[in-house]
Amino acid sequence: MAFTITAELPLGTYRGASSDGQPEAIPSVSRLYSALLCAAGFGPRAVEVGDKVVPRDADEAALRWVEQNPPDSIAVPRVQVNRGTAIAYRDDGTMKGNKGKGAMTIKRAAKSSDVSVAVDGLFAWTWTTAPPPEIVAALDALCPDVPYLGTSESPVRLTTTHDDVISTHVLDEGAGLFSSAGEDIELPRPGRLTELQNAHELATRKTPSVAQDRIGTDETSSSPVPPREATALVRYSKMVEPTMDIPWSEAIVVPLACDKVPAPARVRAAVSAHRSLVAALGDDVPSLITGSYPPGVSKPANRLALHFVDSDQPFELPTGVSAALVALVPAGASATDVATLTDGLRKMIGLRVAGEFQRLRGDAAQRVSGAAFWREKAAGMVRLWRTIPPAVPETRGDGVGWTFAHAALLSLGFVWQGTAHVPTQLGRGNDRYRALAATANEAGAAVLAASPLRTQAVHDYVHRVNAHAVVRPYRALLSLGALGGDRTVQAIGQSRHLGGGFLVPYDVPEGADLDRELATYAKAGDAS
Repeated sequence: MAFTITAELPLGTYRGASSDGQPEAIPSVSRLYSALLCAAGFGPRAVEVGDKVVPRDADEAALRWVEQNPPDSIAVPRVQVNRGTAIAYRDDGTMKGNKGKGAMTIKRAAKSSDVSVAVDGLFAWTWTTAPPPEIVAALDALCPDVPYLGTSESPVRLTTTHDDVISTHVLDEGAGLFSSAGEDIELPRPGRLTELQNAHELATRKTPSVAQDRIGTDETSSSPVPPREATALVRYSKMVEPTMDIPWSEAIVVPLACDKVPAPARVRAAVSAHRSLVAALGDDVPSLITGSYPPGVSKPANRLALHFVDSDQPFELPTGVSAALVALVPAGASATDVATLTDGLRKMIGLRVAGEFQRLRGDAAQRVSGAAFWREKAAGMVRLWRTIPPAVPETRGDGVGWTFAHAALLSLGFVWQGTAHVPTQLGRGNDRYRALAATANEAGAAVLAASPLRTQAVHDYVHRVNAHAVVRPYRALLSLGALGGDRTVQAIGQSRHLGGGFLVPYDVPEGADLDRELATYAKAGDAS
């Protein structure tokens, strides 16, 4: 199990300087280490020994563990270094005399140039193997006591987590001059704690005498520069992100307070969630979330989709959670839009499910790969897929031999168009629709069963529709062939972005009597 320390900068900016005094674009591991040491030695966990305050043994052990175990990977968000031309001056704390006047004044020193780094997201330091429990406990307790990274103008919230955090760079201790692109980052090495403790002891050991503390006529700052013998620069190489040629590349899963969201209530619950999300974000909501794009901008095949999972489905929910809202992020979404979405989900209070308000636990949101969303199927089983809730056709078809099976294949074509599996089809109207359905079929997708849902409450399965359109929800059992793996998340149909047509695994034994399985499926209905 991995262990990660994340740093959130509430002001959205970072200010710090490296050992040579130059502005630091990202906080180094040494910076993180020093912040943790400061919290250990001067925070509420520090202990009194004689007339001194020192870190407790457990915290020292945690810091020495960090010295010996650098993070295996880091996450660096998008950053923008902003350089200004203004120079501020501050009181230096030293004195100088005014010639011929006899008076003393405080020297003013130029503050570091007006440089700040705009940060779009969280910094994170990840160890692929979690430290021993006592080390985790100490770091868990220390992180909340760290007030800032860099200067005091960079307040920070440090948190720890065992959840998967997407890293951007991986430790490459064997990197050389011509190694791949990355970041050269300073690490603490074994002995760093002792080095800093000795420097602090030397600087504070003896109180200056009255004569030594007397005001001089031209003073200079005597603050010692911390030693850096027990530090080293290492390369964190940029990770090459694998290209996932799937409709939704990742999912953000947010636990719900209720036990389940019934299938007939999911579209309206998703609409409620969407409205709550937009309200939580306020102004300037990206098109990824609203679905509205400026004139002249071509709409992508897929945008944000909101669905629900529960304990009856083959999905790994957190302990104690029975149901969750799932926000599917389309492949190719910008990091800025994803960060905005994540922020909105954390701010959401809840949504309405079947007329009742249900709270969301945005603080417990998890990110899951869209290619590894569902649990793996058991050995000896074949994975099929069923629509929960029912899907709604996106077109009426051309009326010539057009069935719900064609509608399901066309919906798959819409979802996968533009990928290597279903290239974008040219043409218009029915010719294009048939070409898309045929291409999905050629990719191995097959509709094993499809039947209309006999109900007058069609509004349960569609959010908005043309006044002259006929809404015909249908249930389908599908084999997807090359359109995704056994764990890929996807949805089909007119309501695929708002709770409808979610494809849920339906596993059958290898060599099973298919007619019997289809009969069992038909009898089961969509009550689940």
